[in-house]
Amino acid sequence: MPLYIVFILVLMGTVQTVAAQKIMVNGSEGNRPLQWTDFTGTPDNSSPYLAHTAWKTNVKYSGVTFEGERAILQGFEMTLEFDPKTSWVKKGKESAELLKHEQGHFDVGVLYMREAVQTIAGTAFSRANYKEEFQKIIKDLHQKYVGLGRQYDTETNHSIKKEEQEKWNAFFGDKVKR
Repeated sequence: MPLYIVFILVLMGTVQTVAAQKIMVNGSEGNRPLQWTDFTGTPDNSSPYLAHTAWKTNVKYSGVTFEGERAILQGFEMTLEFDPKTSWVKKGKESAELLKHEQGHFDVGVLYMREAVQTIAGTAFSRANYKEEFQKIIKDLHQKYVGLGRQYDTETNHSIKKEEQEKWNAFFGDKVKR
């Protein structure tokens, strides 16, 4: 087998091992648009908001190999999951506009996952501190995207400011492809 084919096969195996990502919505894999039927949590009637979207992530790697002082994470995978049990909408308040706003909150999670996968894949971890370095990347990026979610709600006033909501819809449309 020619050397360049071996190199491509090795490279493909490395990419698949280093950075896998999954998106789960209502128990199914795939990044489909949210539906109101996905929101099964009990509404917080004391909340001034009409709906709430929650997502969670799971990160793992299957092992680590060492090359000198460098640590290479094996089998890295990140899963983003829409959390239906803590996502809710107040009865009678379901609208297409509000659902689009809530979709934006889930899209923040998609952006977080994508940046985390890309960052982990491109990081040279140290042998001595790879666990701490890995955890710091995940924590820092999580905080960044929690902040983005807050900024989203502030700028749109929870979807009330229609012009700002349209700007964010365009932003998510450019960044999150389904």
